[in-house]
Amino acid sequence: MTTLTIEIPDKVEKTLADLVEQLGGKVINSNSKARLSRKEKEFLKGFDEAVEFVNLHQQGKVKAKTIDQLLIMHDI
Repeated sequence: MTTLTIEIPDKVEKTLADLVEQLGGKVINSNSKARLSRKEKEFLKGFDEAVEFVNLHQQGKVKAKTIDQLLIMHDI
């Protein structure tokens, strides 16, 4: 058996995976986000953006607010 790595649009993933399995092949999905719900994907996107912001702040490219500034903004 041969291993083939391809990149396809998300919208055809299931159709192509079904076809490969019908032909006797095995589908190994390297996209771990494919099985996540919409809310989980949104959470991961926001988390990735937050990590990127922290990295930029550590590099001195952006200025982050202090905890006091955040608390004042939200009247806490």
